[in-house]
Amino acid sequence: MAADKKRLLAVCSLAGVILFAGCSGPRPALEREMPSAFPHHTVYQIRSLLTSSSDSLTSFRARSSLAYQTPDGGGSFSADIRDRRGDSLFVSISPGLGIEAARALVTPDSFFFYDRIKNRLLFGALSDTSGILPEPFTSEDLFGSLLGLQAPASDESWSVDADDAFYYLRDPEGLTEYVIDPAHWRVVRYEKRNSSGEVTHLRRFSEFDDFSGVVLPRRLEFEQPLEGSRASIYYRSITLNPQTLRFRLDVRDSTERISVSE
Repeated sequence: MAADKKRLLAVCSLAGVILFAGCSGPRPALEREMPSAFPHHTVYQIRSLLTSSSDSLTSFRARSSLAYQTPDGGGSFSADIRDRRGDSLFVSISPGLGIEAARALVTPDSFFFYDRIKNRLLFGALSDTSGILPEPFTSEDLFGSLLGLQAPASDESWSVDADDAFYYLRDPEGLTEYVIDPAHWRVVRYEKRNSSGEVTHLRRFSEFDDFSGVVLPRRLEFEQPLEGSRASIYYRSITLNPQTLRFRLDVRDSTERISVSE
């Protein structure tokens, strides 16, 4: 019964507020200038160059187009995303014309999804978001995932290879791979496999642009092939380290509260 209830809520939550929004076309790409030391950087140098330009980032606000697809359905809409590193994520979902359909708040251990159309609040542990919020908003490294700031862990023994354009870092088991663009020092593809060799997570980052001196992707794609789900984000604008960020859900007193963890 609990599983059926959770599945029903998942189908009726995010899918229930979907209206299609216009997709943004690609912008002119940043010029790719390869560093003179390529392809001879060490793993330590690659990790340092991936993280050095983003160390000062503590928060961001972005206006975006978000699309997702799961076995239960899918759609696309506009979203105002606000995130503070290591703290909270707030998403305001809108079909346009000044109408706000839903709000979501994600903390390090819980989530709240306020469906303003159906006047109900779904909430629970972060581990219970499956089917309610798409993967980009439930990643372990939420801030880094949403800005395309992924980097290989420092406590892993990575092997490094290169072709004419990219570096490839792989773990000893060959289950995790990062494809890195040394022209921008950003990950362009992340792939994780299970022990059977099946891809469990696939992420792509593209259409890089300069935001206040930091190169970030405008387009991010997330896939979980075994679960049949995928999501993509296109950032129309990004403001880094804004002076203020608002995270209030402002739930009506009449709103029905539903715990998905029961």
